[in-house]
Amino acid sequence: MTQNKEAYLQSVIGAMDTLLSVFPEEATLVLIDADQVRAFRNNMKVAVDIPVGTPRSALAGTISEKAFVHGRVFREERGPELFGVPYIGTSTPLRFEGQIVGVLTSAVLNQKLDMIRGCSESLAASVEEMTATSNGIASAFDAINAEMDALSGKSDTLNRDIEDIQSIIGIVQELADTSNLLGLNASIEAAHAGEYGRGFSVVATEIRRMAVQSRDSSKDIRTQLGLMQNRLKAIGADIDRIKGDMAHHSQSVKELDGAFEHIAATAGELLDKFTMQQAEPS
Repeated sequence: MTQNKEAYLQSVIGAMDTLLSVFPEEATLVLIDADQVRAFRNNMKVAVDIPVGTPRSALAGTISEKAFVHGRVFREERGPELFGVPYIGTSTPLRFEGQIVGVLTSAVLNQKLDMIRGCSESLAASVEEMTATSNGIASAFDAINAEMDALSGKSDTLNRDIEDIQSIIGIVQELADTSNLLGLNASIEAAHAGEYGRGFSVVATEIRRMAVQSRDSSKDIRTQLGLMQNRLKAIGADIDRIKGDMAHHSQSVKELDGAFEHIAATAGELLDKFTMQQAEPS
């Protein structure tokens, strides 16, 4: 059995160069039997060496020792402290006739995954900033919309005040017309009185003049108020248009938020996918 076990280990050693060539990135392979390191293969540009003959006891606490002791695959992701760049270590037990006779351990440089992780994290951070900005814009839209509602309310109130003034001016015009008629009647009566009605005729004429002035001024005021109302209506129409535009832009911002969330989710899924691929098997 010992010879068969040795032949099995030798067959694995003979296949290590071929196994090393299938890794997509620079890698290292180490075969360890029950006692020591039996073989080492490396195609990394990084100068690293695990001498053949290194006792297994020197590997205490490593995934190689864990795989040998527990009889299952162990995997870990490590930082750049050993090879200068992150790497993925995987250790697989080797069994011969049901017994663990060694472990085959690989260390694969993690440059692509590290780059993807960095890009994903950077993208997620950028999306978070853009989301915060779009949320700020949406809040500004809400504030502007509230101000527009308040302005529209003030415009409506002012329009009602103008209508009230128009009513008052209508009364003033009626009074002016009545005063003018009374003045005319007084002038007629003063003419009938002859010499005795001259003083009263002067007063009646002045009343008619003031009545005409009041009526003309009232007309001018009503005209100006009418113009003001037309301007207020135009302002109201502009407010409604601006509110409509803001509602459209607000909806666009919400859609942009949805796109940001989708990008963030995609970046997270991408990162999770690659992380799960390197996770330790259960």
